[in-house]
Amino acid sequence: MSTSPQPLSGYRILDLTVMTAGPVGTMMLGDLGADVVKVEELNQGELSRGIGAVYVNGESSIFLSQNRNKRSIRLDLKRPEGRAVFLRMAASADVITENFRPGTVDRLGIGYEAVRKVNPSVVYASVSAFGQTGPYAHLPANDPVIQALSGLMAMTGEADGAPVRIGSPYPDFGAAALLAFAVSAALLHRERTGQGQKLELSLLNGAIFSCIPRDGETLRSGAAPPRLGSGHPTFVPYRNYRGADGSFFFLACFTEKFWTALCEGVERPDLAADPRFRTNIDRCANRDALDAELDRIFAARPTAEWLDILARANVPAAPIQDLHRTLRDDPQVAHNRTLVELEHPTAGTVEMLALPIDFGGTPAQYRRAAPRLGEHTDTILSEFGFSDAERRDLQDLGVVAGLSAAVAG
Repeated sequence: MSTSPQPLSGYRILDLTVMTAGPVGTMMLGDLGADVVKVEELNQGELSRGIGAVYVNGESSIFLSQNRNKRSIRLDLKRPEGRAVFLRMAASADVITENFRPGTVDRLGIGYEAVRKVNPSVVYASVSAFGQTGPYAHLPANDPVIQALSGLMAMTGEADGAPVRIGSPYPDFGAAALLAFAVSAALLHRERTGQGQKLELSLLNGAIFSCIPRDGETLRSGAAPPRLGSGHPTFVPYRNYRGADGSFFFLACFTEKFWTALCEGVERPDLAADPRFRTNIDRCANRDALDAELDRIFAARPTAEWLDILARANVPAAPIQDLHRTLRDDPQVAHNRTLVELEHPTAGTVEMLALPIDFGGTPAQYRRAAPRLGEHTDTILSEFGFSDAERRDLQDLGVVAGLSAAVAG
């Protein structure tokens, strides 16, 4: 494994985040070299350690998938002694990340203002569901709640069906990516000016931002995007079709070049000449008629044959495959080195998704699997200057847990 410097080597992050959006964002920062110290609740640890239905030797699959390249310390932040430990660590940290409900860190005495007093140049990032203030700020929420509120769920589903939750936690992922982006940009700003700052981002704003360009269409037309199943509000043909074998593929004609190529590829140049389908605006106005015609055409051959024909015609199309097939069998996914393996002391070999960015000169490094609860408490406290005696006292008080036998004894 390479140990060459990475873009974020030398930066230390105290990570208070839980569940998905925050932990995935800090995992991305860890992949790029940051030392991410996961500060966990003393007894049960981070919430995602105990949720979900898939466990490997007692380890939550959810936790394993989003906490690599981190170290874990168990710390009781509800105790004054625990707050003092955190602030002592924060004094020399570069970044603090948290995604508790708004106001929680301030009540605990570890919010931005408290940290800034001991570390004026800190970058302090707060992730929330709706925002730190406002009429919804106090309400509980998670990814599907944000999908519902943001408009994502309303535009997802069949035309004659109910709204449908997106299969992946997209608002969580969007917030994770925004967190990694914002922290990186704030660190760059600090390098140039010496100034730290507070960052605030929300799943709601991130989810709405992901609606581009539907936002422009909605604001200018005065109407919300309709539910069209796999179809598209402004491009036709652009949806799922079924081959003779019953399997589906997705076809995307988003330019006139692709439409003409499709008509030639399926040996129906008459469709391109038909005044109902001549332009994309015409096709949108007559989508039902065109889709009915294409359904009849595609019902004549298996999906694999159509995909071969469409590839030779240079028309965008792909089979609709489930995630297991994508991860296990797809040759492009394998070529892209999408999966990495890390060894975990209890879960064994853990496969997980790699960082989806190739840095030519400073590639991501996968140094360690997700930590066991409190695995690095002793080492971390020592690195922050806590003596053996201080660490023993903290453990005796029940403020920390996880000291080595030699120190604890």
